[in-house]
Amino acid sequence: MDKKIKFTVFAIVLIGLLSACSSSNGDKTEGNETKETFTGTIEKITDQNVAIVTIEEGKILKSGREVSVNLSVANDTTFQIGDKIRVGYDGKVRESYPLGINTTFVELIN
Repeated sequence: MDKKIKFTVFAIVLIGLLSACSSSNGDKTEGNETKETFTGTIEKITDQNVAIVTIEEGKILKSGREVSVNLSVANDTTFQIGDKIRVGYDGKVRESYPLGINTTFVELIN
């Protein structure tokens, strides 16, 4: 009986550890996991489908006020200058002007 209890406890602990160590998929777009988001307003759109966005809210404000956003991740949406958007990125910020990010999603805010 004592061996059965030890085995049961061991199995429960092992399953718990395996569950805790497994990674979750989260929000993914083209292999990039979304870790952070921010909101802002589109100030300029280039021919390469890249927008310069003035940041209004989000942790990224600690790094700067403008960011370059790849709009092609939302190819089913048409964006215009002045649109307010919500942007997801992988959490990494390239310290340049404007800031650089790996965009995972972009959506219009009404």
